[in-house]
Amino acid sequence: MLTTLRRDIPQWRRIRAEALPPHVVEAAAAARSAGDWRRAAELARTEVSIDLEATRQRFGGVAADELEDDLRHLCLDLLWWHLPRHRGGMTTLHPRVSAVLAPSANADAGPLLRVRLPKSPAGPQRLRLDVTTFGELESERWYVAPRYTWDVRETLRLRSAWGGSPTRLPLLTPDGRPLPPDQLGVGDDEASRTERVYLRLAAGDLAAAWEECGFDVTEVDPEALQQGGVGPACPIGLASDVRAASRVFNTSQVNTLYGARLDIDIPDTPSPWREPASGTSDADPPDSTAAHPGALSAVGADLGDYLEIPVRLATDGVPADLILIAAGHRTPGDLHPLMRAALFPSAPANPPRTPPRPAAPPTAQVRCQGTWHTVTIADRRLRMEHHTDAEVQREETLRALGGTSTGCFAVQLAWTTGTGRLPHTFSATVREVRHRMQHGDTPWLLEGLREGVIDPLMRDSNGWSLLHMAMWVDFRQVVRGLLQDGVPVDARDKIGRTPLYLAAMNGGHPDFMRLLLDCGADPRAETEYGAYPSYIAKHRNDWQDLAFLSQL
Repeated sequence: MLTTLRRDIPQWRRIRAEALPPHVVEAAAAARSAGDWRRAAELARTEVSIDLEATRQRFGGVAADELEDDLRHLCLDLLWWHLPRHRGGMTTLHPRVSAVLAPSANADAGPLLRVRLPKSPAGPQRLRLDVTTFGELESERWYVAPRYTWDVRETLRLRSAWGGSPTRLPLLTPDGRPLPPDQLGVGDDEASRTERVYLRLAAGDLAAAWEECGFDVTEVDPEALQQGGVGPACPIGLASDVRAASRVFNTSQVNTLYGARLDIDIPDTPSPWREPASGTSDADPPDSTAAHPGALSAVGADLGDYLEIPVRLATDGVPADLILIAAGHRTPGDLHPLMRAALFPSAPANPPRTPPRPAAPPTAQVRCQGTWHTVTIADRRLRMEHHTDAEVQREETLRALGGTSTGCFAVQLAWTTGTGRLPHTFSATVREVRHRMQHGDTPWLLEGLREGVIDPLMRDSNGWSLLHMAMWVDFRQVVRGLLQDGVPVDARDKIGRTPLYLAAMNGGHPDFMRLLLDCGADPRAETEYGAYPSYIAKHRNDWQDLAFLSQL
């Protein structure tokens, strides 16, 4: 178990670093306090498709008023911290899943707030907020996000959700220090039981940990309590969440989202709760890609990934650096402000944060023509200080005739095509630009272009140009400038994919695709495998309306 957790820690550190930056969280909080929930959602990279008047006409005034009240207290920047992530080593959101923000009651009949995650882990990392119903979710993969993960009125429940008491968190003293070993798990109070759960999880005794939380797992293969490669299931606080979901949705069966089926009895619940997990061999497992009639997908085993507190124990038999969850935060100051207030109420508030700025342009010394040459980025282009324009033109001619580039010219080729090796500083710049764009940091990109420290003609290791990546940012501010800087509208990556193709494949915004078409993009530009954008829009799209593209 601990090996799995330690393997996940670097990924979760990156995930937390890629959450909405502090200055955005602060701006969203200000908008929410001013009553502008739509602006707060926009800052949290969320597209809102909600017509409150239409909701009122469909569900009635009382239900619409309750939904609008939830919207006024909706903290999407906190929800970002709790959304499931892709498990393939990436740090982007888990694709094709919806988080349902259930009301306090009557979720089976009334309107529900739904947050739709992206179509693809390689697509724009943006959310979509709309209104749906329990019945309309039948063909979707979805789960219930507990209210303390998104409602500012209930975030103090974050402490109790992980077994904490009003005065302290599990395994920690009121001032946040580790409890002495002789005080761990002693007594019959709730906090002591929670400490025993954590210690049993640490020791790998998963069945005992679940039983300590009130789950009957006597007939369960212990290996089924651990999802392969993503850390163990964490039962702390889960029983109360399951009971709440069962009550709110008026259903006797609550399921988790991923994996095969596992039967678990929870006291005081209407009927057995079926918990999916990996490693089982049921003949008729539930379909993990769709909700079933009378069933409810709920946060299950992945809950354990969301706790943000590193725990250190110094006692025989327990590693001195035990981190019970893969979050990687070292201080309360690293947490979301609402999480810090709930988990560490005595910790001082974070100072105001300023937006990050692009770093200085990369520079490298390259062995070329028997000596060391300087290569750098200046005035939006890669510059080779020791070569004249005539030499560059001659090299391009030789390369077109089949010649091989070396030295500075090999660096130039790798920088503008994505093929070949780059100096370390240049590789780091490529990763930083891709990272910032993938997580929607348009101001950072625009400042870098304006200051001349980002070259519009650069490519990543896939051969993607900045125009390929423009679907991740505010493309309305970016596309035409990139085209003016010389990026082809049908720039090809290593397998012939154009920006239009990638957008159609990965859930890019339809307006981004329309803009590319208006700028001359070819809807039938084929990849090496014969596919093209309009084909993808017609035959491999079930996510959005792309009729305007599929007919071309």
